[in-house]
Amino acid sequence: MKILAYINTYNRYDSTLSMALLSIINQTRKPDHIRIYDDNKEPRDLRTVEQYDYLFKLMDQKGIEWDYVFALKKGAHHSHEMANMSGYDAAWFIDDDCVAEPTCLEFLEKELISGVGAVGGLILQPPAGPLPRDAKNKIYDMFAPNIQWFKWSGNPREVEHIYSSFLYRCNIAHHDLRLSSVVFRGETMFTHSLYLKRYKLIITPDAITWHFQSVGGIHSQQKIDEWNHDEQIFRQWLDFIKLKKKIYVLNNGVGDHYMFRQAITPEKNSILAVCYPEVFPEYKCISIADASTYVDLKDYDVYAWCDRNHWKGHLKDAFIKLYEHINHTL
Repeated sequence: MKILAYINTYNRYDSTLSMALLSIINQTRKPDHIRIYDDNKEPRDLRTVEQYDYLFKLMDQKGIEWDYVFALKKGAHHSHEMANMSGYDAAWFIDDDCVAEPTCLEFLEKELISGVGAVGGLILQPPAGPLPRDAKNKIYDMFAPNIQWFKWSGNPREVEHIYSSFLYRCNIAHHDLRLSSVVFRGETMFTHSLYLKRYKLIITPDAITWHFQSVGGIHSQQKIDEWNHDEQIFRQWLDFIKLKKKIYVLNNGVGDHYMFRQAITPEKNSILAVCYPEVFPEYKCISIADASTYVDLKDYDVYAWCDRNHWKGHLKDAFIKLYEHINHTL
């Protein structure tokens, strides 16, 4: 398995970023590539900063490929999606105010077996307390304590969403780019999207990351309207999941609508988001704009799917393959 390890960083050059990077370099399971996404509004050349120059040379010494990417300055979710689509089997990220124990990636990879979409560990702020009885990672009980915040041992547990740092299979789910630059609920939505595609989500207590919650990051740009914006998107998305219906999205021409009809017969209780509802008079149809408040439209772009997969076959068969891949029973 080829694993990309990466950090998204914002406003933490002088605090915790160097510690986070060193913790990745010193993993017992070396990542195949390390990448830093620099989202600072005024980025520096870290090759001229002593401690970072040492770290870059250390990666070279250990034979770890690495690169440094000046990100889009739109929020960490855009960098997450670039990593997700960069061609690796799996990606592991830690926040730039976290330090992973040396065996963290080794234990995460151990649990990323067939049928598992993502594996997280414990994300602890010292001193970490014991696991309370009401702690759980259920998507409909977001106000319960998260099991990753507490020290516990034993067997790994299945959950419905994962917080902060985790190892995940690439190019299966996608990060919701509608979120603001603070990316509130982004990790929850991404990991639960893997869950919706019938992959297991696992928390292993053997993989430990220390969270120092440094100043900087999203906490240095507290904008209540952005947090509220993201919470609204999350709540709308959650409401849609409760409908437990399949959604099909046709953000394309009328000819494509008819080709889709030849390829797929949606279940009667399905929701179709279409440009030409007259093609589907027997179904409940909604607008593309309405669909965008619930799902990431690019997941349903058949032409983008064809391009990513170098598809040479008929468009009708591409629709079938696309929706087999989505497998999105909501």
